[in-house]
Amino acid sequence: MMYQTVLIENITAENVTEKINTKLLEMEKQSYKLVTMSFLGTEKAVLVFKKGLKGSLL
Repeated sequence: MMYQTVLIENITAENVTEKINTKLLEMEKQSYKLVTMSFLGTEKAVLVFKKGLKGSLL
């Protein structure tokens, strides 16, 4: 099992959904699934992904 942490910067109320969804789709193509997400202040978000086997519940 492998984890990867991603920092998304310069987010605003207008672009937060777009930036997070773009990163989610990019990581899903590499077989990563979102584990948790936290916001740092109002301009940054930290996403933690876990890579598992395709089709696996893990």
